[in-house]
Amino acid sequence: MTVFANVQATMANAKGISAAFSDLALKSTDEATKMIFHECMMEMEPVITDLRARIERMKLEELQYRKS
Repeated sequence: MTVFANVQATMANAKGISAAFSDLALKSTDEATKMIFHECMMEMEPVITDLRARIERMKLEELQYRKS
């Protein structure tokens, strides 16, 4: 697996984790627990943004990734 593929897979996993936190926040009945899950989801957003930026940078720097 290439570095590019690993970064893409990491971003997909990060999105999945964020979605799981969101789902847990919605399903939780305890307000404190809801808040914790929501905060965890919000903490994933900068990670996803950074990974997205890294993928775009890799596409610009490496010709073989431009098609992806």
